[in-house]
Amino acid sequence: MAGSSSRDRDGQLAPPSSRTQMRGQDSPIPHNTSSQSISSAPAAAADLEVEHGFGNGYGESSDSVPASSLVQRKNRSRNKYRYAVLYSAIFCIAFAISLDANTGYLYLNWACSEYGALSAFSTVSIVQQLTMAIAKPPLAKISDVFGRAQAYTFSLMLYVCGYLIVTFSSSLRSLLCGLMLVSAGITGLQTLQSIIVADTTAPRYRGLVIGLCNIPFLINFLIAGPLVDLVLRNGTWRLGYGMWIIAMPIAAAPLLVTLTIGQRHARRAGLRHRVLDESQNFAQTMRILATELDVFGIVLFSLSFALMLLPITLRGHGSSVDTGVAKLLFILGLILVGAFVRWEAFARQPLLPLRFFTNKTVVLVCLIGIADFGSFFLSWSFLSSFVQIVKGWDQTQTGWFASTQNVTSTAQGILVGLIMARNRRFKHILVWGVVIRLVGVSLMIKYRNADDPTIVLVLCQLLQGIGGGSIAIVMQVAVQIAVQRKDVASVTALELLTAEIGAAIGSALAGMLFAMDLPKQLATTLPQLSAEERNSIYSSLQVALSYPMGSPIRNGISEAWVHTMRLLCIAATLFLLPALFLAMALPDLKLPERHIHRHLSSTSRHKRRSSSMSRRRRVASAPSGLHPSVHRANDGRLTSFPAGGTAKVLFSDPPSLEGPGSSGGRYQGTGTVRSYHAGTNGWDDRSATGGQQNRQRSSVAGLPRYSLSSDTGYSSHDSESHDELTDAEEQTDTESANGREGESLLRTPRRD
Repeated sequence: MAGSSSRDRDGQLAPPSSRTQMRGQDSPIPHNTSSQSISSAPAAAADLEVEHGFGNGYGESSDSVPASSLVQRKNRSRNKYRYAVLYSAIFCIAFAISLDANTGYLYLNWACSEYGALSAFSTVSIVQQLTMAIAKPPLAKISDVFGRAQAYTFSLMLYVCGYLIVTFSSSLRSLLCGLMLVSAGITGLQTLQSIIVADTTAPRYRGLVIGLCNIPFLINFLIAGPLVDLVLRNGTWRLGYGMWIIAMPIAAAPLLVTLTIGQRHARRAGLRHRVLDESQNFAQTMRILATELDVFGIVLFSLSFALMLLPITLRGHGSSVDTGVAKLLFILGLILVGAFVRWEAFARQPLLPLRFFTNKTVVLVCLIGIADFGSFFLSWSFLSSFVQIVKGWDQTQTGWFASTQNVTSTAQGILVGLIMARNRRFKHILVWGVVIRLVGVSLMIKYRNADDPTIVLVLCQLLQGIGGGSIAIVMQVAVQIAVQRKDVASVTALELLTAEIGAAIGSALAGMLFAMDLPKQLATTLPQLSAEERNSIYSSLQVALSYPMGSPIRNGISEAWVHTMRLLCIAATLFLLPALFLAMALPDLKLPERHIHRHLSSTSRHKRRSSSMSRRRRVASAPSGLHPSVHRANDGRLTSFPAGGTAKVLFSDPPSLEGPGSSGGRYQGTGTVRSYHAGTNGWDDRSATGGQQNRQRSSVAGLPRYSLSSDTGYSSHDSESHDELTDAEEQTDTESANGREGESLLRTPRRD
């Protein structure tokens, strides 16, 4: 998913030096340990864990750790195999989703024609677009509450049930109902794929992995057309849809099995706990589910955005809708949005936490997404029709040209991922991506005529693809590293939702401008034709293409289309322009080796350093600790403690801390976990039974991190180098409470 920290072979963060490697053997008690501490734990030396480099109180370390090293090497090799299995499974499902997306819309033409409702194609597109926009946050919420595997199963069931209805449909209504379920299922699969990638990759390499997961599009771009021809020659559109009832579960099975096994291991390790208890009655179960899923919030969210997007989308697809009704729907949607915001402010488990909207990075990225997708659909919605009329290309040539931008964007995403992994920065990539995309769109304003070289039109698409690929990869990574680990799923869904909103706005504006300008231009360029003939040319692409190239009427049609396309490209350029200033205002964060929560505000660096100093003073008053017996896992790492019992955490305390010794020691506290956080360079006191209670952080560098991962256990993690900790301290004031559970292979982040 190089710098001062190296990467381990299993994809997890390797210790930057021997100082951060855990020992799985007996170690001597520090020479300067107080007698009180020694007497407190008779025979405890046989059970102690000691930091490498702090073992004897003088910075000297023992070298006899063969057992621990062998176990760690074995675990690394095992995790490397698990990652290979996981991403092979992700590639399978990504390939199937991409192939379905490249073929499904071609079958839809035949399906609508069979019911004598080819004109209903736009209606179906409206329903699919609305469903895909609204379904993302609720499905992300389900994945947080029940787990990735359960949400994946639910999305797959929606997908299969939808195609069952489509395959055996007997009317346009049943076809539409089935496609709604398919749209909800496929958007769930795509959203969860993005979330799983975020769970299992370090932010530094996440952009690269996202780009690699899009490789199936490059393959299916070549085989989709021949596959559709083969299916239609040997069957009907029902066969084209029906084959996915079997093919998609087969493609999804490896990933589903992998996720299920991973969640089971995480639950056994105490990293996850069940939402429901078998001892609860039905009423208690429903109440808990309603709270955890934020059912009322989901209903408000779905209704509000459906009412707001419906008139916009209908207008964008050229559907006639009464202006008064459209305004009423939009106003009602705005009212429900206000009710949704009010509800979320007091919800115990909000669907979209309001802290997202006070996070500078999240807000800016979402606004950039709206501008980018709105601009894309403004310039792309009528591009295929434009080149067919102006250039006289056939369907094959038009399809290749229309896909140029998407193919280039996919290839560029891989390159951007490599650059981000190497440089660990993304702001400048985003800024240059917006600039390149602006150049590509603005060139279309000038080079859009029939006599302009074809290579210039292709170059415009290539530039837009390069810029768009850079923007898309950066946006997803930026919002994910800007929030807590537990919020990654929700913020990913929010980013994808805003992209859909931008697409709806862009489609609506394109439809409005097209309907306003093209009839006027046809009246100007074709005055010899009657109003009915001009209206038929405007309404039907087939009628427009029926006039031969070079004829006076075809030249008049081309001239009208050129003028309208110029207007659309000007609008697309203006719509994208604010994204440049938004990208320049984005915080220039450094991609960490692991997930670090950065919630940047207007607070100055001086204030953040002052806060950090105050936390140092709090740690200086830490009470003297005891020498507890430490729980161990096979790899020699501290892993769990009994619920409600004495929480035991091992660390080596620097001279600034009070305790048993100036350079080494251990603490324990009944009912409290004291855990070190490498991301914020500090300690975190939490209740062993209350989860995230009494959180206090302070800065102490160079120690490993232990983070509470459930109410009944916690897990240990390697720290980063001292240089990276200093950089993180300057950029952030808080960190995710969940830590790196999600970055561990096949583990689902725990719900707080």
